[in-house]
Amino acid sequence: MTEDKPAKWKRTGMQMLVGALVGGGVMAAVLAVAGSDLLDAMGPSRVALGAVGLVYAMMAALVGFGLAAPRAGAKLLNVADAEELREERRGMMRSTVTMAALGVALVLLALARGPGFAAGVVPAGVAMGVLLIVFVAGVVASWRWRNDFDELNHQLGLEGCFWAFCLSWVLLTLWGAADFLGWGAVLTPIDVVTTLSAMMLLGAFVAIGRRGMMTR
Repeated sequence: MTEDKPAKWKRTGMQMLVGALVGGGVMAAVLAVAGSDLLDAMGPSRVALGAVGLVYAMMAALVGFGLAAPRAGAKLLNVADAEELREERRGMMRSTVTMAALGVALVLLALARGPGFAAGVVPAGVAMGVLLIVFVAGVVASWRWRNDFDELNHQLGLEGCFWAFCLSWVLLTLWGAADFLGWGAVLTPIDVVTTLSAMMLLGAFVAIGRRGMMTR
């Protein structure tokens, strides 16, 4: 097992490098399509929210690719082999749909017209409607699938939520206090949405990383 560790870390590093390259390419393409005028009008907070949404969508696309092409996907994703992808297809497909839906909702919210952002390309009602649909569908799906996950996945979900809450609480508390004290760190509602969405994703990575599942 000791001899396998360098190989596992090397594989994980390569996967992260490929993910970074793909993510960079996607972000560059999105920036080129959006144009500098729209990005300037959006401002840092909306751009950050859109970026988090794109991360969710990109992860969904990578996992979806792995499920569609298990042999190639096994080399890209953090799985043992193509057979594991086939065995976990049902659960991973659910995660893919969830990440894609949330990613799209966040991107639409970032592009929605609102006070101070008349250049928004998405009607505010459409963005909020999609977000509500995603949340309602998530609640219904979670209730229906509550008995479909094994004990490990249940525990990982709880640990991920725990870390997401703790990280969000620390960051938002410090940020809000700095804003309240007039230290120039303005905290807006959209920053709260961005932070919660990003920390939910980070919390999941912390949970699986603590169990050594990042290098399996």
